[in-house]
Parts: sequence; C-alpha cells; structure tokens
Amino acid sequence: MAAHERQSGVATATASALSPRRLMLLTGLLVGAFAFLFFGKAQEEVAARKTETALRVSEAASDCASAANVAVMTGAPVRQAIAACRPPGAVVVYHLSAAGDVLASAGPREDVRVEAADAQGLALSQRGRIEAPLKTGRAALAWRPLDNGEAVMVAAPAHDIYGRTPPWLFYLLVLSSIAVAIASLMAAFIRQSRAAALAAGAVDTLEQSALAFANGRAGWWRFESGPRTVTIARSVLEAIGLGARDRTFTLREITAIVHPEDLRAALAVMAGDISGVTEGAVRLRLPQGGWSRVYFRTAPDATRFNRSGAVFDLSGASAAAPAAALAELRLKDAIESIPDAFVLWDANGRLAAWNRRFAAVFRIDTKALAPGMTATEVASAAPAGAETISAYFTPDAPIGEESVEADVGGDRWLKIVRRRTAEGGLVCIASNITEAKRRLRAQKKKERELEATVSDLEASRRDLSETMRNYEIEKRRAEEANRSKSEFLANMSHELRTPLNAINGFSEVMQSELYGPLGDAKYREYVSDILSSGQHLLELIDDILDMSRIEAGKLALEPRRIELERVLEECVRLVAKRAGDAGVKLTASVGHAPAVFADPRAAKQVALNLLSNAIKFTAKGGDVTLTAEADLDGVTVIVADNGAGISKDNLARLGQPFELIEDHFAKTLKGAGLGLALSKSLMEMQGGILAIASTEGRGTVACASFPRRRDARVRLPAFIRSEAHVLTAPTPAPTAPKRIEAAE
Repeated sequence: MAAHERQSGVATATASALSPRRLMLLTGLLVGAFAFLFFGKAQEEVAARKTETALRVSEAASDCASAANVAVMTGAPVRQAIAACRPPGAVVVYHLSAAGDVLASAGPREDVRVEAADAQGLALSQRGRIEAPLKTGRAALAWRPLDNGEAVMVAAPAHDIYGRTPPWLFYLLVLSSIAVAIASLMAAFIRQSRAAALAAGAVDTLEQSALAFANGRAGWWRFESGPRTVTIARSVLEAIGLGARDRTFTLREITAIVHPEDLRAALAVMAGDISGVTEGAVRLRLPQGGWSRVYFRTAPDATRFNRSGAVFDLSGASAAAPAAALAELRLKDAIESIPDAFVLWDANGRLAAWNRRFAAVFRIDTKALAPGMTATEVASAAPAGAETISAYFTPDAPIGEESVEADVGGDRWLKIVRRRTAEGGLVCIASNITEAKRRLRAQKKKERELEATVSDLEASRRDLSETMRNYEIEKRRAEEANRSKSEFLANMSHELRTPLNAINGFSEVMQSELYGPLGDAKYREYVSDILSSGQHLLELIDDILDMSRIEAGKLALEPRRIELERVLEECVRLVAKRAGDAGVKLTASVGHAPAVFADPRAAKQVALNLLSNAIKFTAKGGDVTLTAEADLDGVTVIVADNGAGISKDNLARLGQPFELIEDHFAKTLKGAGLGLALSKSLMEMQGGILAIASTEGRGTVACASFPRRRDARVRLPAFIRSEAHVLTAPTPAPTAPKRIEAAE
C-alpha cells in the first residue's frame, strides 16, 4: 500500500509539472526568445540599409557635383547633367542657388521633397551630409558646392534608398512558422501527457479492482460456442468448494450443478438466447450439500457466439450487484475510454487486461485474446506487428521502464510508455505519433529550405552589391567616353566647317564668274562638282553632329503650336529644284493640314528627310506625292513615291545610324545613312510616330504622325496601319518647353 501511494504521488507530481499552463508558458518563453533574436537581426538590417543609403547619397552628391561643374563650364543645362547622374532608387537631385533656392531637380519629388526653407539653414558652401526631417519624412541629405557658388544636393529616404520590403516582415514570417511548429509539437505533447495521465488512472482503477476481486471472491467466465462449454475461474470455484483450478463445464454438467429454478436464467446468461438476459443471481450445488449463491454478468461486447463476463460469490451477501462488480465495470469502461493502445500483464507475465485500440493497432481478432495468455501467444495472434509486440510490449522486453518511439512499418510511429505496477505486473501504453512525426519532418524540411533561401538571398545581395559597383565603374567610363566623343565631334565641327565654308564660298564665287569668265567649259563643270560635293559633305557633318547631340541627350526641342501647312510648303520649295534636276514629278496637297504641337525645326527636318529620300530613290520620270491626313489627336504627313521600293528583310534595318540599304539602284546614290535615324530620334522626342510601308519594285510610303496638342497620343492612318513598319513607338509629348541648344 505504501509503494502504491508513492507511485500515485509521483504520477500526481508529474502531471502537475507537465500541466498545459506550464507548457504554454514554456512555449511562450521559447517563441519570445526567437522574437527577441529576430528583432535584433531586423534592427541590424535596418541600420545597414540606413548606412548604405547615406553612402550612396554621398557618392551621388560627388558625382552629380562633378557633372554639374562640367555642364556649367560647357554651357550645357545643369538639369540634364543632374538627371543623367541620378542613381537608381527613390533619389532626388537638386540644383540649389547659393541662398538655398531650388533651381532645378531630377527624380520623384513626391518621395523626398526639399523646400527652400530646409536648404537655407545649411552650409552649402562646404561639403556636408545630414539626416533631416522633411515634410515627406526623414531623409538623408548630402550636398557639394559648385565652382560658381551654387550647390548640388542629393536626397533620399533615410530608411532605404531602394524602397525595399521592410526586413521585419521577413523575420515576422519566419517567427510565425516557428511559432506554429512549436505550438503543434506542444499540443501533441499535451495530448500525450493527458493520455498518460488517463492510463495512470486506469492502472490505479485496475489495481483497486484486483484487490476487490481478491477480497470479494470474484472471477471470470467464458462460453465456447463450438463445444458449448463454460469455463469458470478458480477464484470462484475454490471459494465455493468446486475445485482449486479453472474448470470447464459442459452444458449438461451446468444443468447438474445449477438449481432447477435458476437453470433457465443461467443458460440465458451463459449461452445467450432470444430473451436478452445478460446478468442474474444463480444457486450452485455444493459438494457437501446445500446451495451457494453466485452472480453472473455478461460483458457489454458479448455476442451470441462469443460470450464472457464476470462471476461473483454472493455467499452471505444480500445485494444482487456487489461493489466488486461495479468496480469491474468501471475498470473496463476506463480502459476502453483510453484513446491509445493499452495492455496489462500480471506479475506472472500473463495477459490481464487490454482494450480494443490495442487489438486494432496490431490487427488482432478480439476473439483470439483471452486473460492468462502469454506474451508469445499474444504475439503469434497478431498478423502484423508481432516483432513490435515482442520488442516493446512484453514483460521481458530489454527496454525496461522507458518511453521509446518505435517505427512499426508503413511510415507509422508509436510512442510506447512502460510502467511497473505495485504487484510486479507491467502496463504498456502506445500512442500514435505518426502525424506529429510527419509534421516534424515537414517542419525540418521547411527550415532547411528557409535556411537555403536566406543563404541564396545573402549571396544574391552580395552579387548585387558587386554588380552595382561594377555598374558604377562602367557607367563612369561610358560617361567619360561619351564626353570625349562629344568634345571630339564639337572640336571637329569647327575644324571641318571652316575649310568647307571657304571651299563652298569660293566655289559659288567661281560658279557665278563674279571676277570674270572661267574660260573652258570644263572648269565650270569642275566648279559645279566642287560646290555640290562641299555642300553634300557639310550636310553629312551636320547630320553626324545632330546624331551625336541626340545620343548625348544635349539636343533639346521646344515644341509649340506650329502651322504645319506653312512648314510643308517651305519644304516643297526647298526640294523642288532637286526634284526637277532628277526628272521626278513632285506633287503636294497640304492646303488642308491643321496646326500641330511640335518643334518647327525638327518637323521641317523630318519632312525634308522624307522628301529627299523619296526623290533620291525614284527614277527619272517617277512621281513623288506629299499629302497630310488629320484626326482628333494628330496629323500624319504622308510621302509616297513609285521608286525602287524596299524589301521586307531590309525594312527591319531602317532607322539605325549609318545603315545603308544597298541594291542595284541605291549603289549609285550618295548618303551616310543618318537621315532616317535622325528623323526617328526627332519623332520620339516629340511624341510622334515614324513608319514606312514599301514593296520592292513598286514604291514606298513614309508616314510621320505629329500630335495636335500636348500629351496627345497619335496613331497611324487606318489605310497603312496593318502594313507599316513602325520605326518608333508613340511616347507622350514633352510637358514643358525646352530651349534649343547651339550646334557648336
């Protein structure tokens, strides 16, 4: 009794130590530790991003100050210089006066807006960098003075220049995954603890029932339907003097020892009949004479052909249902209510009790189990899992009193708990932990994938940083090369134009014979060739310089409302003599052309290029037509000819600088291949469309669509829309007037 009380105390203490409240507290502490760790990592990431932003802003301020100084020296627009050097991200570059007024800016000012009041309190005459609160939020500011007393300031959001996802969001997702996994494991552990506590209570009930059986002179009985025999435990037979061992009686022998008045009730309880009687008191004949009263009760799961139950000696008792019977019923209900597999062995290693869950786990027929069976007999009765029963569930298993996890095959796992009883028996409880194992494996897989993802992200970030550094280096090199090219072309323009102007001027004087006749007619022919070649070379130089300024972003347009009809008529007058000399009939019908929103010089150059190309590639006796078609959004200038035409393969090559389409007709013509490239760039800068449709041997139709108002989106006429090859896509027209820079 003392040992039993000690075991009960240990079980109570264990259940108290593993209460759900304490497990929830431990879970909360563990999740809190992870949260504290992730909070620190997120703070480090935020600090790193702020440091990176400050460094990027300082570097951009130095680069933009250098670009602005160059622009000031060359007379180029400072706005374009700071726009070209603006780094990627939510960065705004400001051009400030010496007093702090904003002269120009480049970048999304809705993200970082620096007002004059914010800049006036800074020492703009010196290099500086601060983090300041603005109306749009805290921003990292860096400024550099310019040679003319002005300054360049670079501003970006202080928390992150690239506007990336906050780092705390990533760590919050990781923490949520870990919390869910830990909560699942804790829930499974709580269920296991509750099952163990329930099993411990069942063991206590079983021990109490065993004591009641011993003190109350009770036992068991079993009916075999095949031979029609009844087996009664010796604990009852010995008490009433009918034997000292378990005995098996035939129904005839039962008839002999049962009182005639109780025979019908006894046979109904033992053999089962349609009356449905399951319990009752029966008088048995004593060897020495007289009668002994016993009480038979049928088990709840008994059937007509498989019946068993309990029997109690009622000698000297007046109650029909003794306390031992009630204890036996409570014990059986408790064992069956355990959700896990339960089996109990007595001190002699014999099967004492089990539940249906145990039989179901190992696929044992409930008819094959009986009290008093050995472990070997129980294992042999299991069609699946006999090795598991022998290794973990038998009293002589080598694992002792331990809690182990066993793989029972088919990806099924059991957690087996073994404990000794006070009388030396053994109770085994097995819980199904297959789902918990699968969740744990899935969680570990997710953790490994998450670690791999984090590692990949770190590697990608390092690669991106290296790429950004290389990009900055290459960008500076390209800018230097572009600047050198622009300077070279600008210098060469003076060097080439000066002698060409002299050649052309003297040629014109000689051609006009201002100072007297030239003499031989051959001289006049040579003078005409010299003048024609010089003018052609001057046109090529002008085209090359215009193209270089467009590529460098230094050719600015000033779009405004212009009379397209007047521009086209002027273009017709300029090319009329060339068409007459080439023997090409030029027809123009532009009297109805409405006004457009475009740069007059650019519109004139595009129209001249299209007319010149049409005349150049049309044979003598051919026709060139100039018309205009208008809609609500734009006006399309259409130049059509019946010249040599262009094949479909060569159409895709048009619009590239220095691209010449060579064929049997064009090989004899002069040109550098810049006319369409310039026209394409000029139309893109004005928000227009340049398209060409052509059929080899039949002629070409070139279309230039101009917007009729600011920000209008133009489209080609319907008759050519499906067949035209578009050299440039439509873009919004410029929203603010820009001045045209000098060519030199």
